Amino acid sequence: METINKCSTNDHVIKLGNGKFIRVRETLPKEETYDRNNTIIIASGFARRMDHFAGLAEYLSSNGFHVIRYDSLYHVGLSSGSINEFTMSAGKESLLFVINWLNSRNITKFGLIASSLSARIAYEVAQDINLSFLVTAVGVVNLRDTLERAFKYDYLQLGIKDLPDELNFKGHKLDAEIFVTDCFNNNWETFESTKEKTKNLEIPMILFTANRDDWVKEDEVIELVNNIKSNKSMIYSLIGSSHDLSENLVVLRNFYQSVTRAAIALDNGSTVIDIEFIEPQFERLTAVTVNERRLKNKIEGESISVV
Repeated sequence: METINKCSTNDHVIKLGNGKFIRVRETLPKEETYDRNNTIIIASGFARRMDHFAGLAEYLSSNGFHVIRYDSLYHVGLSSGSINEFTMSAGKESLLFVINWLNSRNITKFGLIASSLSARIAYEVAQDINLSFLVTAVGVVNLRDTLERAFKYDYLQLGIKDLPDELNFKGHKLDAEIFVTDCFNNNWETFESTKEKTKNLEIPMILFTANRDDWVKEDEVIELVNNIKSNKSMIYSLIGSSHDLSENLVVLRNFYQSVTRAAIALDNGSTVIDIEFIEPQFERLTAVTVNERRLKNKIEGESISVV
């Protein structure tokens, strides 16, 4: 199923069987821009929908990229499932479904942009999915430590039967037993597990930290990069930013600009981001954001009518 609007953004539904589906947004490269080697996949952070990244998609498409965004299963957004059942493995499964869907459309060269919790998923699968490059922003490398900082308590120290029924994360309630059991059963929680998954990566990576990030330790990001056997990674800092990259327009614009530069550099085989790029007009960004929200509301309204 596809819906095409006038803003060169196409809406797709990946049907998975058993009534499940993943909703995808495809933003086409602007005309008369540079030809790029790779499609870009954007994996949203926890409690972020794909329409929250409409502005970043506009930046990337204005600079010649074909951009894919999606809402994860069991998450906020338009895909199947409720966020109370979200797990890291569900996030991983969603990303792999999207990549398989792209491969079925003969799209086999892509870079991945992942933020916050989705970066931990990206580190998990990067070795296995034939990426051209990876960009992470405030990417979680030590899940247990980040969760403790977010919840202000280390719930993973408790036995499963001692957990509360729910964990309230950014205003969203997770089923504690489902989430924590998945963390332990699939080895998501430790810093050592992230280091183990990334140590043999051969792809170029750019990792953005934020100097006011209270949830991710910059020294652990540095240690992660130093543990990678290849020498193809670079760390940059988003000065003035916290873990919330949309906390104000200055921070958000810096994020868009920096990640766009990173994508262009990596697409050209470099990790040096001091390069020129095209910046879309503010009015264009506003129009795109409004249109995305309207489309989301329209789809949600149609779903309610069906129910």
